[in-house]
Amino acid sequence: MDRYEAQQLVGQLLVVDLGEDGTYLGELLNVITEPKKPWRGEVRIDSVIVLPEYIFQNETIAIHELLYSENEVGLFTSQQLKPRMKQTRVESYLDSILTALKRRHIHLKKHASAPSADLEALEVYIKTLSSQKRRKEGSTDKKQKSSRTTYMEYTFHTDDNNTYYLKDQKGDTLPLSPSHFEYAWYQNDRLVTGLYEGDGIFIRSNGSRFIPDENDCILIDQQQFNPYQILQKELEPVALQGFEYNLALHNVGHNDLIHCYNALLDQLFNLDKTTAFEGVNFLTFQTDEQFVLVQHHFKRHLATRADLNKETIYDRFEFTTDKGKRTIALYTNTFQ
Repeated sequence: MDRYEAQQLVGQLLVVDLGEDGTYLGELLNVITEPKKPWRGEVRIDSVIVLPEYIFQNETIAIHELLYSENEVGLFTSQQLKPRMKQTRVESYLDSILTALKRRHIHLKKHASAPSADLEALEVYIKTLSSQKRRKEGSTDKKQKSSRTTYMEYTFHTDDNNTYYLKDQKGDTLPLSPSHFEYAWYQNDRLVTGLYEGDGIFIRSNGSRFIPDENDCILIDQQQFNPYQILQKELEPVALQGFEYNLALHNVGHNDLIHCYNALLDQLFNLDKTTAFEGVNFLTFQTDEQFVLVQHHFKRHLATRADLNKETIYDRFEFTTDKGKRTIALYTNTFQ
């Protein structure tokens, strides 16, 4: 496909073939042409056609390692972009992952030598994603309503000691420290999001940095003050995936939560130059069939400027049901 053919396909769906990194389906937004160089296409990813093999590892499925998420925009070479065949299914991002997992499950079941653990992992993830899909569809109206009033407005400040903080309209302050907490700000009249890197600098997912001036507006999605949302954001992707996997093993999900005590919450909002956190969070999940209590033991030793390599993360989840079933899941980035 040459650049002239590509320009005729702007606004249409193309196949993005990344080889070992999977195959996606997305809308061609723009064709970028430069003299004496192959054309490139700007594509917004809509769904997944083929999952990369490397996400299937150690009897788990690392969905978070997919290179592109839903609605993410990427720039691809002309060799990576192909016209969509009529038989290529057009479905939502979540549905496309479900389709790919089901296809793999069917393929493995045809082989008697297929590891049972791999089949069980697929069955758990298919069940989990199917449950997420039902809940997502059932709560669309609620999410749309909450999304209209989601941001709280703060102003950015620094004091004589080069301590950076945010202040709300009531004058209450929120210290700034590097974490998984997400912030939003307007850049070139466009609302963007990112994390706080430290030293008065915010960083977006694409690596670009933003240094606000005194009294600049910073926005925070108020849903992030939900103790359970904060807990999830503070988990490493692998730890969160393991947590969700074990929830599914106990036939419960995030929407079955009825109580969350987050001991880490108070510690994060009262840092005062503290670099070590330790405690226990208590989570309670309930369905019509069962009651599940989760104790989350955590330890955090943040890296310091003196030693950037000594960041310790430890998460231990203890699942106990009202039927007496007990399961333990552990994540750490170092040996304890």
